Amino acid sequence: MTENTAEKKSRSTFGQMLPGIIISLLVLVLLFRFFDWGDVLEALRQAEWIYLLLALPIYLLSYVLRALAWWTILKEAVPFWRVFLTMHIGYLLNNILPFRLGELGRAYLLGRDGLGFWRVFSTILIERAFDMILAVGLLLGALPFVLISSNTQQVTLMVGGAVILGLLALYLLARNREWALFQFERLGVRWPFVLRLGKTRLDAFLEGLGALTSLGRFLRVLFLLAASWVLGVAIQFLVLRSFYPEARLLHAATTQGISAMGVAVPSSPGYVGVFEAAIVGALALFDIPFPIAFANALTLHSMYIFLTGAFGVYGLAISGVSLGQIFQNVKRMKVQR
Repeated sequence: MTENTAEKKSRSTFGQMLPGIIISLLVLVLLFRFFDWGDVLEALRQAEWIYLLLALPIYLLSYVLRALAWWTILKEAVPFWRVFLTMHIGYLLNNILPFRLGELGRAYLLGRDGLGFWRVFSTILIERAFDMILAVGLLLGALPFVLISSNTQQVTLMVGGAVILGLLALYLLARNREWALFQFERLGVRWPFVLRLGKTRLDAFLEGLGALTSLGRFLRVLFLLAASWVLGVAIQFLVLRSFYPEARLLHAATTQGISAMGVAVPSSPGYVGVFEAAIVGALALFDIPFPIAFANALTLHSMYIFLTGAFGVYGLAISGVSLGQIFQNVKRMKVQR
C-alpha cells in the first residue's frame, strides 16, 4: 500500500467518524449547560456504594445469559466460554471503533473456527432483532405509566400484542425461509433496487433464523434474552438507588428502554455523550435532578466499559489476533456487506 493510499484511507475513515464525534460533542456541551461538575462530584461523593456492589454480580449474570442466548442461536457449535469472550471482544471493539464494528469483529473472530463469517454474522442479526423487539416493548410498556395516560390498560395490551406479533413473525420467518426469499425476489423483480439493497443481508438474516426452527430453541433464546433485560432493569434500579433514595422500578424500566434506543444514534466510539443524554433525558421525565441523573449515567457507563473491557481485553489476549488485524478485516467485511 503506498503512502498516498494509506493517507487517503485514513482521511476517509476519519471523515466517516466525524459526524458521530460531532454529535457526541454537541450532546456533551448541551448536557454541561444544565449543571456544573461540582454538583456531579457531590452526588458521586454521597452515593451509597453498597448498591453498586450489589449491581456488579447482576451485571455479570446478565451477560452470561446474553452469551447463552447467542450460544443457543449458534447451535452450541463452539465452546460457551469462547462465545462469552468473543461477545465481550465485540463490546470492547464497539468502545474504541466507530460504526458498531464490534459486531463485525465478533463475526470475524468466531467465523475463523470453521463457522464462516456470514453464518456467525447472521446469528448476531437475530440477537439484535430479539433485542429490538424487547427494547421497544419495554419502552412502550413503561411510557403509559410515565405519561399517566387514561388509556394505560389498553396501551399496555396493544404493546404486548405488538411484541407477541413481532416474535411470532420471527418464528414464522424461521419456519418459512424459502417462502420469504421467494417473496423478496418477487418484490425485487418489480423494484430491482430492493434486491441490491437487501438481498445479502436478508440471506444472512434468514440463515441465522434457520437455527430457530425448533420451537424449544426459539423459546430458550427468548427466555434468556428477556431475563437479561429484566436483570438490566434491576441494574438500572440499583445504580439509581445509590444516588436517589426514592428510585422506583418504573424509573429503571423507562431508563433501560430509552437508553437502548439512544445508543442507536450515530456517535463517537463507546456511545460517549448519547448514552449519558439518554439516561439524563429519561430521568428528567421523573423530575430527578440533572446532577444526580448525570452521576448515575457516568457510573452506569463506567461499569459497562470496565466489565466488558476487562473480559474483552482478556479474550483478545488469548485469541492470538491483534486489534489492527481485526480492524483491517472488519473494514473489508463492511465494504462487502
